[in-house]
Amino acid sequence: MVGGTKGKLPGILANMQNKTKIFLWLAAALSAVLALIFLLKAPSQGIDAEDEPQAGNDFAVNSLAAFNLSHVKYNETEAKNRVAACISRRYRITSDAARKITQLAEQVAAKHALDPNLILAIIANESKFHPLLVSPVGALGLMQIMPNVHKRKLAAYGGENAALNPEVNMTVGAGIISSFIRQTGSLDGGLAMYVGAGFDTSHPYVYKVKYEMDVFRDCANGIARNTPDPFASRPAKSVVPEIDEAPPAGTVDAEK
Repeated sequence: MVGGTKGKLPGILANMQNKTKIFLWLAAALSAVLALIFLLKAPSQGIDAEDEPQAGNDFAVNSLAAFNLSHVKYNETEAKNRVAACISRRYRITSDAARKITQLAEQVAAKHALDPNLILAIIANESKFHPLLVSPVGALGLMQIMPNVHKRKLAAYGGENAALNPEVNMTVGAGIISSFIRQTGSLDGGLAMYVGAGFDTSHPYVYKVKYEMDVFRDCANGIARNTPDPFASRPAKSVVPEIDEAPPAGTVDAEK
């Protein structure tokens, strides 16, 4: 009788493990659905009903819901409402998603004494607000972080896949651009390094990000910009140079 029980034990354990996996998968799926419902049902702040996107960047909407950013508290101001509305219209994401990203930009920028519009402008050029975007060279998320370059930074958040979490991505990305600005001594130089152009501040990416910063500033001030961006096209893909291990002599260590 004892021997028979031992023979059945592995099968029983395997069956229990399978049931546990199914339960965890269903729980994760339910959580994602509930988060999506939360985002879609949340009341609009600062955006008229006719301005709310009816279709468009569903990829960004769904992925933001999957990461459940409901914990991000939106501190409403009139200027911030205008910027969020501008992002929602220009990039076809829901007003709630736009507000959360705008709030996160303000938070991560404050840690590095940066302009929040810089963070939003980099996101606009790098991913057009697609939180799960993966480039052909492996750059991830909103600010297109290179996980093979910034392993140490991402390790603090659980590993390379953490770059697909909007909050982690923006936190790490803000630290990277801040470090590059300090190293080069200018915004133009920092942007050139971010896009992988070395110290070439004439790179079109530098202009494109600064142009988008001006767009967001105008939005905050209620100014409609009618002049199209002459460089408007597909976002440039960053190949961020290595700074984690051994920064050049005389430069500021990105980890500090």
